[in-house]
Amino acid sequence: MEKSKPLFVNVDTVRNDLGVSRAKAYQIIKELNNELKKQHPLAIVVAGKVNRVWYEEACLQHTTF
Repeated sequence: MEKSKPLFVNVDTVRNDLGVSRAKAYQIIKELNNELKKQHPLAIVVAGKVNRVWYEEACLQHTTF
């Protein structure tokens, strides 16, 4: 049976994926969550984490933050 990925990405994942500091990773998460809420007001946002699908789409669209 395949193990599913968590729904939310944490700061350590952002740090590792993007090669940024912890502070920058939190800043990126905050920006992504703000944009998510702006575009989808009913979306669930968790402080310090970002929705995995939203994060992965953002990574594909941007080469740098």
